[in-house]
Amino acid sequence: MNRIMIVAGEASGDLHGAGLVRQTLELAPDIEFFGMGGCRLREAGARLLFDLENMSLMGLSEIVSRIRYAWGVLNSLKRVLIEERPAALVLIDYPDFNFRLGKAARSVGVPVFYYVCPQVWAWRTGRVRQMARFADRLVVLFPFEVEFYRRYGIKADFVGHPLLDVMDPPRPKAEVKAELGFDPERPLLALMPGSREPLVRELLPVLLEAASLMRKRRPELALAIPRASTLEKDFLDAFLAGGPEGVRIIEGDSHRLQNAADAVVAASGTSTLETALMLTPLLAVYRMRPLSFHILRWMQKTEFVSIPNLIADRPLVPELLQKEARPDRIAAELERLMNEPETRDAIIEGFQGIRDKLGRPGASRRAAGLLLETMGRGA
Repeated sequence: MNRIMIVAGEASGDLHGAGLVRQTLELAPDIEFFGMGGCRLREAGARLLFDLENMSLMGLSEIVSRIRYAWGVLNSLKRVLIEERPAALVLIDYPDFNFRLGKAARSVGVPVFYYVCPQVWAWRTGRVRQMARFADRLVVLFPFEVEFYRRYGIKADFVGHPLLDVMDPPRPKAEVKAELGFDPERPLLALMPGSREPLVRELLPVLLEAASLMRKRRPELALAIPRASTLEKDFLDAFLAGGPEGVRIIEGDSHRLQNAADAVVAASGTSTLETALMLTPLLAVYRMRPLSFHILRWMQKTEFVSIPNLIADRPLVPELLQKEARPDRIAAELERLMNEPETRDAIIEGFQGIRDKLGRPGASRRAAGLLLETMGRGA
């Protein structure tokens, strides 16, 4: 009973899952992790049956194009789960997929440990009761989630946010720019279109066009984009070929890029929180196919979509969604963020408050202790 199945379907889940695996193995070296994830989970010591690189699905209508593959992976994991009966199943976000796996685990008596719970407090709140029927333990990253689940009669454990374990405190921008090979005197804009191919296809051409507009007014502007582990370099190069000159692809160093940048424009998601922790002014954008967006908006229960605004409970970060995410609007907002000291100072002050709300470092270690406890083993 020392084998644990772990399932992450996105780059952020791969990152958080890797931290959990490392800390668990430090506490209990005899544990064996296997399942689905990416390069970080593999490096942490998990044996991957399926790679998340092939699971780049976005929204509701986009799933149709890859449904056969995803369904095959799901059924294969269910079969392994039922046949091998691991000591626990660790689910990381990715609800449309992981809920089905969680129900299968419940049917054969495998404890379900949900780490990084999906944002059911933001939309489709009816899923809370579904989670209660199959999850043995909910481990959450934001303090307000504890009260949310309590209102539904569900206990959740707040461990803090694992990003505090892997992100160094912000340093002077000129210093970090020099380390990355940028001129410390030139303004730097980071473009972060997400980690999933469908989202990048929707956003990156728009972001590059916005950057071209800014370059006309500011020829000295340096541009960079970090490559997520789920994206091939050739995939990004195809977009950059038609964009402004000199856009650098940063490999495996997105946090330092977020620190070095004078402003970041990012797809709404984990990257917005990472940017906030680096105290860098941020514009959150999101575009998806109209049908998917309208369905999600109809089910949404919160005023905001970006994580910093949800934590701050106010419009700290400007958000441009769907038709509002036009190149001219994006360029104008970024110019404001880069050129107005009062605006920058207010955002940075708000970001400092967000860091304070996320607890103290050590989230992965605390989560590992709870996982072992769920398995009936002391940490």
